[in-house]
Amino acid sequence: MKLIHTTSWYFPDTSGGVDVYIDSLLKGLQGHGLSAQVAAPRKGTTEDNYIFNDIPVYRYPVFPESTKTQVYKQLPHGGFESFAHWLKREKGDIYHQHSWRYDCGLQHLALARQLGMNTVVNIHMPEILCLQGTMMKYGREPCNGLIDDIQCSKCLGVPERVPSWAIAALSQVPLATSLAAETKLLQSKSMRMRVLGKTCGIPPRVPEQRRLLKQLIQLADRIIIPSNWQYAAFLLNGAPAEKLRLSRYGVASNFPQTKVVNQPENATLKIGFLGRWQETKGVHVVAEAVSRLPADLSVELIIHGINLDQYGKSNHDRVLAIAQRDPRIRIAAPLSRQEVSTAVANFDLLAVPSQWMETGPIVVLEAHAVGTPVLGANLGGIAELVHHGIDGLLLPASDVSAWTQAIATLAQDRNLLAKLREGIQPVRTMDHVALEILELYAEIRENRA
Repeated sequence: MKLIHTTSWYFPDTSGGVDVYIDSLLKGLQGHGLSAQVAAPRKGTTEDNYIFNDIPVYRYPVFPESTKTQVYKQLPHGGFESFAHWLKREKGDIYHQHSWRYDCGLQHLALARQLGMNTVVNIHMPEILCLQGTMMKYGREPCNGLIDDIQCSKCLGVPERVPSWAIAALSQVPLATSLAAETKLLQSKSMRMRVLGKTCGIPPRVPEQRRLLKQLIQLADRIIIPSNWQYAAFLLNGAPAEKLRLSRYGVASNFPQTKVVNQPENATLKIGFLGRWQETKGVHVVAEAVSRLPADLSVELIIHGINLDQYGKSNHDRVLAIAQRDPRIRIAAPLSRQEVSTAVANFDLLAVPSQWMETGPIVVLEAHAVGTPVLGANLGGIAELVHHGIDGLLLPASDVSAWTQAIATLAQDRNLLAKLREGIQPVRTMDHVALEILELYAEIRENRA
């Protein structure tokens, strides 16, 4: 069986959770005699081919000049013809897509279906359900995921004073027309006209999002979902249960699972953070929490941030300013995949303070694999993986005071920390995931036949 896996990101350009999942999954499937290739976009006009971890990788070009209409409607990007030519040549038995974006989304999935391939989509991010990409209603509370013209438009920024009937009417305006009006009005010197531009541009995006979701459901033979909250959201939006498959993440099968050694009573409480600098990952919350602790409390926060790009720079600078005022906060170098297990095993706690609805995350499983309890935000996939008071603590995502109190308690009560370590159970590995996916592949091929 020949597999084609596509994703918006991949090694060595990035090293996030989706990349780790795909790499680990393909290694597991190789053990069952399946061959696979990965295709991922790269900005520019040239193609590239290379081998990463024994897996052939094809990078297809994506020209950077894209309009809002192209992005929101997921129209073909510059360079799509290169991808299409490659996919037709390499046509596999299974086409497995891990992203739902302009550079790896509707057009790519539709082409695979047109070529007669069996199709699978892994939902790693909330973006197909949420135009904000966070699943946080008004940025404050979890959303149930129902794509609703009125509520989603208001959440995206349509002023509260705009009546529902007006939003409903605006949502029927062709997307290209509304975006052109928005672009023109946003250039106005008048604040009122700029607000009007935003009001005109948002509502048509919501029914377009719903249309894309319906097309995904139609084009995919199976949709793999790693968390309960996503599963419920897909059902709420009309996805048939027979197309959905709940399959949680696992740690890489070769991930070293060396348990931590209990530290002496008077040792410094070491808290680690691994993740992107973006505000949604919440590193600023735990940094602020540590800075509020009494000066004589022996705590160290070690931050291994990644992806210091335009989306993370402001939050990085914010955390850096906090660290410069408090020597207990240390910004360390990003970790390679080979360094992760040792680093996490040396933490007393791993902080996962995400401010959005995570679908995994794999780093929680990696912490538990080496016996490190987790301080996690009580949201989404984190709340499904961490058992409060047993193998970690779940805290209100943005409540800095609650994070400060929890850290202070753990720094002063080593018995509680030991109890949380003892409560950690063996974690699921990607070998288990590979077996589930293998069964799913066989099932859809049998059904198609």
